[in-house]
Amino acid sequence: MKRITVLLGLLLIAGTIFAAVSPVVNIKPFFGYDNTPTSGASSGGTIFGAAENNVRNLNDDWYMDRQDYMLEAFDRPSFLDLGFIADNDRFDIVFVMDIRQDALGYLTNGNTSNFTNIPFVSHMIELNFPRMGYIDYTSPSGNFYTSIGRRQVKWGPAEYGIAVSDTAPYLDNFYAQIDFPMGNGWKFWYSFMGISTKFFLGEDKILDKGPKTIFAHKFAFESDYLRIEVSELNNVYNKEPSLLDFTPAGLWHDNYQDDYSNVMLDFSIEGKVGPVRLFGTYTMDDFDLPHEVTSSGYSGKPAAFGVSAGVEVNLFSEDAEELDSYKFDYQDYKIEEDTFKIEKGLNIGYEFYFVSKYMYNRDCEAGKYTIPYQFISLSGGSFCYEESAYYLGFKYGPDTMLNRVYVEYTDNPVSAYGTIALMHRGSYGVSCGYGETNFKANGSLFALTDPVTTVLMLEGGATYNLQRAIELSASLAYTQDFYHSKGAFKATVGAKIAVCDVDWKNLF
Repeated sequence: MKRITVLLGLLLIAGTIFAAVSPVVNIKPFFGYDNTPTSGASSGGTIFGAAENNVRNLNDDWYMDRQDYMLEAFDRPSFLDLGFIADNDRFDIVFVMDIRQDALGYLTNGNTSNFTNIPFVSHMIELNFPRMGYIDYTSPSGNFYTSIGRRQVKWGPAEYGIAVSDTAPYLDNFYAQIDFPMGNGWKFWYSFMGISTKFFLGEDKILDKGPKTIFAHKFAFESDYLRIEVSELNNVYNKEPSLLDFTPAGLWHDNYQDDYSNVMLDFSIEGKVGPVRLFGTYTMDDFDLPHEVTSSGYSGKPAAFGVSAGVEVNLFSEDAEELDSYKFDYQDYKIEEDTFKIEKGLNIGYEFYFVSKYMYNRDCEAGKYTIPYQFISLSGGSFCYEESAYYLGFKYGPDTMLNRVYVEYTDNPVSAYGTIALMHRGSYGVSCGYGETNFKANGSLFALTDPVTTVLMLEGGATYNLQRAIELSASLAYTQDFYHSKGAFKATVGAKIAVCDVDWKNLF
């Protein structure tokens, strides 16, 4: 009832202040086949929200871990979106409730009879919504932008971010960016972001997990052909943040103590030479200063890092058009940095990722660079809380190496893609033990932890827009887990219809 009251209040305010208020009514039925091994069917798995599980894999005979299953739970689109978009040139208010199947139902019951995303056919409705709602502002000059609310954020030029990515369904965040023109075609820009995470409070949970708030700021220089970015992230945990943590340009935070602060550095570079785009990132966590090392020469935490590199060639873009499509999903509203990527024609690319075993980790849940998620569920109890549901950065997590080749084609109203990815995943995960004994037992920082699982992932799909507000799509995917000698196949077909924006007169 409270949410309905708030929604009606926002509609009233928007209708009186904003020049344009557009209702959002999107219907998106999907159907498919999926025989991926499920966590609920695993003999070695545990139900999400149960006691701590220090084993990386929930399913003993399949490569996926807890975070992979969380990704799968939100892989399909919502069936129905309801909300509104209001704007008056400078301000935007976006509020969209996505009605989708219960994620906990998927995690506990898996793919059993789950051939569609229509609620109540195989799963109940997910009550934890919305996943997208924010207010933003753009200055008249366009040099300043700020946003506050619930939406995704993605850093970096690659498909997957190492420091901040669009892995989680949403981040509750504040974001601001300001640009400063420079000479000779260059500009400097600075961004600041604060991310707040869910802090579970329940009778069956002890409160030593602690809250966490993540602050991040970035300095960037760019021209028409080169972009260089330097960023710092600070995870303040087990305490409420202070102004020392909030300071936009500060390099040192709070009391310089590891018990309350986990700092990460991120560097990225992107260049363009004709139709070729080159890019790379390097992210470092837990670099030790002298005062952090004990008399025995050990700091209590290891160094951790992640790297990515890629090359992309664009062809046939001169005569192609960018896709003119309605924003159907919450992913379409994310804050995403500009890149040199050309979103039309044919793109052929290769990407490499390596994330070391101790990346994102800490000796307590609140200190980890992960995003918790709380279910409000009809199918598996009223509450279910997953402490490390998603990584803030790389979607496949630490102790992982990934090679990815992709092809993308866009020429309105058609888009298509195909990917081949080979992943090597070590057995150390973010839920595994974190301490000096564990570090020594797991050997080199540069090697994956045995046993290593090798997985081949093939995927392809296409969309066709009958008009801007009607999209048809289909996809095929096959995954082969060589370590467990198992494969899985997926196929989907679906439609997305923005009811209020369809040109019904010219539909047929």
